[in-house]
Amino acid sequence: MKTLFEISKSGLLASQRQLQVTANNIANVDTEGYSRQRLNTQTAGMNQKGAFLGLGVSVTTVERLRNEMNDTLTNKTRQDLGSMTYKHQIYERLQSSMTTDSDGDLDIKISELFDSFSELASDPQDSSVRSNLISNAQALADKLANISQSIEDAGVLIEDTAVGTVTQINSLLSDIHSLNQTFTGSQGVDHGSADMRVQKLQELAELVDFQQETDPNGAIQVRIGGLIVLDENGPETLKTQINAAEDVLNVRLNNGKILDINGGELGGQMDLFEKELPEMMNKLDELAATFVDEFNAIHASGFGIDDTTSRSFFDPSGTTASTISINQVLIDNPNHIAASSVAGEAGNSDIAAQIADLRSQQLIGGRNLVNSSISIISTPGTQMSSLLDQIETKDAELLMLETQQERQSGVNIDEELALMIQYQNSYQAASRIFTTAQDMYDTLLNTVR
Repeated sequence: MKTLFEISKSGLLASQRQLQVTANNIANVDTEGYSRQRLNTQTAGMNQKGAFLGLGVSVTTVERLRNEMNDTLTNKTRQDLGSMTYKHQIYERLQSSMTTDSDGDLDIKISELFDSFSELASDPQDSSVRSNLISNAQALADKLANISQSIEDAGVLIEDTAVGTVTQINSLLSDIHSLNQTFTGSQGVDHGSADMRVQKLQELAELVDFQQETDPNGAIQVRIGGLIVLDENGPETLKTQINAAEDVLNVRLNNGKILDINGGELGGQMDLFEKELPEMMNKLDELAATFVDEFNAIHASGFGIDDTTSRSFFDPSGTTASTISINQVLIDNPNHIAASSVAGEAGNSDIAAQIADLRSQQLIGGRNLVNSSISIISTPGTQMSSLLDQIETKDAELLMLETQQERQSGVNIDEELALMIQYQNSYQAASRIFTTAQDMYDTLLNTVR
């Protein structure tokens, strides 16, 4: 008789717990990041005289339904997306300063300068042609300087953003460490903290690439570039070290070790700062230096209208995009522009023609100056197009992984209501057993009286 009461009691308690877990799932149906839970049970009993005697049901654990491998893959995708998305934002900013819908692009300015030298070759004594040539040369120098400044501004923006990103990473590592503490005590598993920790790891994945391991207690250990940044002793503090002159952006630990970062927003920031922006700037400076060298080499061998002095067209001291400038003597007096190859021959235009012919010469990497400039200013657009394709692919991959996780961890109201009815019936059945056992006990007492 006692066994019936124990079986009924265990069934009532198990059904009650199942209803509680199901009700909690329904209550959190709209809670972001919530993972549904299930109560795990097993048969209770004992061996007696060689036979197994059932004693009802016992509750083992409340299981959190979540695929951890899926979380790992999702975070890897988020790391890639974080880097790609940040790079796209920077290239979009650069494109707006390099290309316009007007006639002010770099390749147009170069063509206009060559057109001016062609006009000078046709009429070397026309003062208006000479003045227009100086204006077009100055416009080209200004455009080169503007593009150079845009690239430099992007670098400064990345510096500031990287510092903020590292601050966010430090904050998230601290939050994850605090959540880890709920897994190291003796109070049991805190599924709410586990869900919050998943969200923190997702936020971290958007900022930096990392690897994670779970210790036997359920706490998370985080590594970045193979170096531990979070363990049972707490988080490391990450610090930025920036040397703009050398195009170096490092992230160090307190012990001085440099982290190898390749993903997330921070990975994109470092890649742009150390590689991609300097490469663009180098190409722009090479273009400016080629103008200075090629134009001056020809121009210095010719003569203006008024005297027999040889002069450079560009200031020889300015050989970068930010420093290129027209020889001030020519600005002050355009008649000093060398069009003639012979002193005193005002109608001679050999030098102007030679400079005009530079338009078609392949001076940089098998390209002429106009095509070289087009290659430079089209870089942001080309990169944006490539990144958009990659982002679309990664977005689709992330959506697939999130959908798969949602099937396992998401709350389905219809399924939970069906389970609730099942657990209600189980509770009623266990209650019926208890009532039946009570009736049997009462009958037995009445019989022996």
